[in-house]
Amino acid sequence: MSTILFWSPIKGASGSSSLAAAIAITIGNLYRGRLLLTHLGRRYTGIESGLPIQEYGMDDPTLQLQEGGWDAAARLVLRGTLSKENIRNYTTPVLEHTLDVLEGTSSFGAAPPLLSPGLVRAVIDTANQYYDLTLIDAGSGAGWGAVQHEACARAKLAVLSLTQNMRDLDAYFESVSPLSTYSSLPLLIVLGKYDVHSQANETNIRRRYGYKGALYTVPYSTGFMDAWNRRDVIGHVQREVRSGKEQHRKLFMPVGWAQSIRHIIKVILEAAESDLRLKALERGA
Repeated sequence: MSTILFWSPIKGASGSSSLAAAIAITIGNLYRGRLLLTHLGRRYTGIESGLPIQEYGMDDPTLQLQEGGWDAAARLVLRGTLSKENIRNYTTPVLEHTLDVLEGTSSFGAAPPLLSPGLVRAVIDTANQYYDLTLIDAGSGAGWGAVQHEACARAKLAVLSLTQNMRDLDAYFESVSPLSTYSSLPLLIVLGKYDVHSQANETNIRRRYGYKGALYTVPYSTGFMDAWNRRDVIGHVQREVRSGKEQHRKLFMPVGWAQSIRHIIKVILEAAESDLRLKALERGA
């Protein structure tokens, strides 16, 4: 019954969406509970880009009817019929009995339904009545508006994605972040696609900007990026889970992608005070 927000001030290649998807799928494989993963953009973008969610035929898009996702949720909210009993009916299950995805708004049509703060508030509040954890990809770049504000206001924790690009780091640390207005909201910064050999390493970044908050790294993974391109992130994570227990116990082995994701998950669940950590499966979580 907690909401975790993922966002990045960097437009495009920040890795915020892939991080949200990787974390949600890994939690779904390692912990018991009901999880919802969603985003605030159009269908087949953001988190959906790495998942095997089939696109509808586009021969005549004007005849297509979207029965799920935010479009359906919007209709139910307008009717006053969205409830914890039926919200799951309008999601796409990607891990059986564990992880559902609420797809984005219509990706075609002259005037697709637009998200509003009221709609986001209603859906998140309803989702939190049914799901143990709701993870929201709030997008990236300068597009922080009322909808993102509403999602953030209901979050237990914000995960901010950055890279080792010094221009982007300068822009973030030298400006006022939209997240800074939520003084009581825990903030976790993740450096994605991390290169341990770069001069812009964690230690130097902390020193340069005087940052003393939570800062974690996720190394670049060719396997994960290939899986993302194949829409096979679920399969990739499941293979990592199966092999990870033995692999990561080897001494002097560099911290890998899967181990970094697991560590961040533990921090997230503790910060969100989620009881999912009490239901860990016996897989070395």
